[in-house]
Amino acid sequence: MDSKKRKLATILAMDVVNYSKKMAVDDEGTLKQLAVCKNIIEKTIASEEGRIFNTAGDAFMIEFSSPVQAVNSAIKIQKEILNLNKELAKDKILEFRIGINMGDVLIQENNLFGDGVNVAARLESIAPPGRICISGSVYSLVSNNIKEKIYSKGSQKLKNINKPIDAYFVEIEEGSNIAKDFKVQTKTNKNNVFIIIGGVAACFVVILLSFFIFKDNNEINVNLNSIAIAPITTMSKEQEKINLAAGLTQDIAASLTRASKKLNIVKLNSANEEVSTVSKNTGAKYLINGDIKESGRNIRVTINLIDAENANIVWSDKYDKTLEIDNLFTLQDEVVSNIIDALVGNGDILSKEVSKVGLTATAQNLDSYACINFTRNQFFLSFSFEHFTKAVKCLEKSVIDDPEYADAWQYYGYLLSWGYSIYEVYDKDILSKALEAVQKAILLDSNYAMAYRSKAEIEYYSGNFEQMLKDGEKALELAPNDVQIIGGIAYITGLSGWGCHSSDELKKKYNIDDKACYRLKRGHELGILGAKLDKVNSVAGNNFGQVAYYQDSRNWEKVLEVMEDMPVPFLWWWHHYMGTSNHFLGNKEKAQNHFNKIVEILGDNTLEKMKKGMIIWHEMTVYEEMMPVYLEYGLK
Repeated sequence: MDSKKRKLATILAMDVVNYSKKMAVDDEGTLKQLAVCKNIIEKTIASEEGRIFNTAGDAFMIEFSSPVQAVNSAIKIQKEILNLNKELAKDKILEFRIGINMGDVLIQENNLFGDGVNVAARLESIAPPGRICISGSVYSLVSNNIKEKIYSKGSQKLKNINKPIDAYFVEIEEGSNIAKDFKVQTKTNKNNVFIIIGGVAACFVVILLSFFIFKDNNEINVNLNSIAIAPITTMSKEQEKINLAAGLTQDIAASLTRASKKLNIVKLNSANEEVSTVSKNTGAKYLINGDIKESGRNIRVTINLIDAENANIVWSDKYDKTLEIDNLFTLQDEVVSNIIDALVGNGDILSKEVSKVGLTATAQNLDSYACINFTRNQFFLSFSFEHFTKAVKCLEKSVIDDPEYADAWQYYGYLLSWGYSIYEVYDKDILSKALEAVQKAILLDSNYAMAYRSKAEIEYYSGNFEQMLKDGEKALELAPNDVQIIGGIAYITGLSGWGCHSSDELKKKYNIDDKACYRLKRGHELGILGAKLDKVNSVAGNNFGQVAYYQDSRNWEKVLEVMEDMPVPFLWWWHHYMGTSNHFLGNKEKAQNHFNKIVEILGDNTLEKMKKGMIIWHEMTVYEEMMPVYLEYGLK
């Protein structure tokens, strides 16, 4: 991919409170009032040297070079709109929430991306109506430069943001206590951090990872033995050592999952959470954390098992190893074995059926293990085509160098299938090679749940839905409490049910079988189960997993709800669902904005490019059913 420029910027995010409801009641009046407010916004930000870099109906994303100018603009806008609202009937007024953050942003043409933007959007979501929420970074620079009162709201855990953010509310009206008294009411997160990146294929991979969470199945006991695992930390700045720490965390979690089907392993995204917070948010009785220190080729790994309810250390140990592959796997086996001994010995949460098991078939050299860690901890964070190519290349070498390494075969097959479905660099014929690779992983380890999950996805791409169901159920049998497994199976199962509610003519044309409705419903049920288990949203959101069920059922309100819950404005699929749902709900201007974005993202021959993607993802019934809508909004 092309290198991207970065810079420090102050971002102001704002949108209208309850905009969809207002549009449903009085769309013409709402749009008229929005136009008035838009004039106020544009005039004010121009006077403070701001720049609107993204809009979507009622939402505005604005860039400033100075946090003082950003906050001054926000105060002026809110005050002017407040005075305007005083002259209007209550049902005619529009109130805006505003969030402001200063941080690093990624520049792509005229648009901005990254945490600097995402944090501003999340601060806006918790702001009081008609008021302003600023981050700690902004507060430190503006608190002595404005006369308005500012109230600290403490450290806030924001949806899709790794670390808690200090939040402050700004009061704009003399004598008002709205900012002071307003209680932050964040929605229960349904998704975790995901990285917004440019490029259609890369963005869609992000959403593929969003199928990994879901919620309610009577067959599963949700009062599980939950253990939270925090990322093992390292002070090293070398990517290889960072990958090693992440790899050890993932392998220890996988080993514990294999130790007992009754364990619910909750993987945290931050090592900095307070123990009391972990217990409260996850329901986990125990927390595992640790760190790696290094000296040349020698490493010391410290692992702690902590009672999350009282913060007492149940067990702790240090392991001194050299950076050799045998030592790494011995280390993992020792850690898992000792943790299980401590848990069983403690006697109050684990049954004696817990077994001391190691990993799947393991690597024989450090290069193969480094490749797996690169794939898991760099490719799956960036999803760049460059990293995809590098991962495939090193995995191809790994399966030759280490033919008994199950992980290498599993990831190799999985990524080959993505070369067809996501990056579209391989023809469909590649799926047979991908299938062969994951089957080798299963031969090496017949209890490898993730390999069955990958095999199910490859069968989905091939249109073998019956085999997909069998492989999916096998993965769920092996790992009934693993949210990645549940979410992945939920997503492809739901998507394989497209056409359930289509006409007989379309069902016949696209060979929609009589089990489509079962798969659609089963995918939705698994989605509900996964979200219930994933209390800290350790894997990204479930909105694209649920949208198949809602759109095929023509439940446009729910389509809009799940899409709005995790906006991905640089992904054409997201705009597709947003555009169609807004169309059927009567929000024509919003719908047009989203369809315009599809054209902007895909370029010329938009419909043909959409069709290619929908063929791969078995959505041709959607394509035909929505064609009148596409044409109405000018897609060609």
